[in-house]
Amino acid sequence: MAHRLLAPRIAYLVGTKDQNSIANLIPVSNLTSVSTKPQQVGIAVLKQWRTSENLMVADGFTVTVPTIEQLESVWKLGARYSKFPVVDPVEKLASCGLELDYNASPYGPIVPSGIGSLSCRVVARIDLNGDHGITVGEVEQVWFNSEYLTTEGKPATATQPLMQQTGNLFTTSSKAVIAAEYY
Repeated sequence: MAHRLLAPRIAYLVGTKDQNSIANLIPVSNLTSVSTKPQQVGIAVLKQWRTSENLMVADGFTVTVPTIEQLESVWKLGARYSKFPVVDPVEKLASCGLELDYNASPYGPIVPSGIGSLSCRVVARIDLNGDHGITVGEVEQVWFNSEYLTTEGKPATATQPLMQQTGNLFTTSSKAVIAAEYY
């Protein structure tokens, strides 16, 4: 239940490829920046998921920040929870309703219509003997969607990322960015 106190969290889309270069993309809310120099992110993925298996052998992964308008498609990508009837990752990606870019990163697909994306090289895999495996990736590339962010990554407008509260309950930020004055 502790994870519910830490919500809402962005439902990031994590892209991977398996040993046969078959792409997969799933929503993961357990993701955070773990270093700014060098830029690194850590993700925790349930060990029983295909993405966790992919991360054990992959050279890297991608991260896309989806918008609240992409909820239905993101929910389909979370087929284990949503019960979206798919047989394999290829079918799931083809029927999710999102335009995917398979060439932006060698590590997995991204969603160009999202707020932005990262391409990360795996630098560490951590097993704390829990039900999730932890993977740390060093950011190799950052893409900002100019519809939402400036070239420096600052909001051009209210971004409204898709955020998961718990299970099938989602939300987003409701206000435009408010700047606090520096002291």
